[in-house]
Amino acid sequence: MALTALFLGSPSVAPAAIVARWLANGHTIAAFWTASGKEDLWRFDRKLGRVAPQWSIGRQLRAAGVPIIEVPSLRLYPERVRLAREARADVLISAYFHHLIPPDLLDLFPGRAFNIHPSLLPRYRGPTPLPGMILDRATDAAGATLHLLDANFDTGAIVAQTPVAFPKEPPADSYAVALAHAAARLVDQIPAFLEGRIDARPQDEAAASYVKVVPAKSFVVSSDLTADEIAWRCGMMPYFRPPAVRDLPGRDAIGFDRVLGPRTGEPPRARRFSGQFDASDARVRVRLRWSGWRRLERWRFFMRLRRSPVAPPAG
Repeated sequence: MALTALFLGSPSVAPAAIVARWLANGHTIAAFWTASGKEDLWRFDRKLGRVAPQWSIGRQLRAAGVPIIEVPSLRLYPERVRLAREARADVLISAYFHHLIPPDLLDLFPGRAFNIHPSLLPRYRGPTPLPGMILDRATDAAGATLHLLDANFDTGAIVAQTPVAFPKEPPADSYAVALAHAAARLVDQIPAFLEGRIDARPQDEAAASYVKVVPAKSFVVSSDLTADEIAWRCGMMPYFRPPAVRDLPGRDAIGFDRVLGPRTGEPPRARRFSGQFDASDARVRVRLRWSGWRRLERWRFFMRLRRSPVAPPAG
């Protein structure tokens, strides 16, 4: 079954893998709608394309002749239904598109509008599930879900799910590649669902949780946390935002060095690249952010992607 999709998404690695898988399976894309005002993400995609071109969604779409259409909030966009009709698509696929899709748009795709969400629903619904999962250390919710779209965020019936093992140690960006590949494999289930070979199941509302946006003030390490919790946060949070070290004002942690021993009662101390302070159960040393760190991390991530195929491995 060859299908044409209207894609709604953003320029990031998971949508890039999803688009690559969809096209590799012999399907086509009528148009790619993306939220306006995301020039920073497209700038990132262009830089990525110079190092790891297979992961640039912009390059993929241009090579396939797919128009990229920037749209405002869909509920405020009067052209949405007309443009969707003109696309003459068989299915609508949303991937990392953070706008609620209005009912009149969904009505054009009855039983054929899908979303790919980066958690094992019904847990961690919402636009930014991963920071919430990191704060809660909810590694058992890590994975991707293909579900039908309905009038609410991430509440539609589940078509397929894939768990993804969360890294036991940093860097957390290794999870981004594994998650992208898992999400891409889920599009293989769309034809099977449309042909009636698999069924969708309702979500268990009793198990549901929702994360809207994790505030910046939650990205913190401090003396009231255990050494184990500080190590976890220092390892996983910098992928999104380095946690502020509350005991060292103005400094952020980019990694955990080691437990130095029991609590000493001594005041916190900071050097150029490291700092130490008493946790609730031990004296710890963390690595501190320095000028140029973010640029180096971005380059390291690009090189990881350069060595990784955008199409997921078999299996």
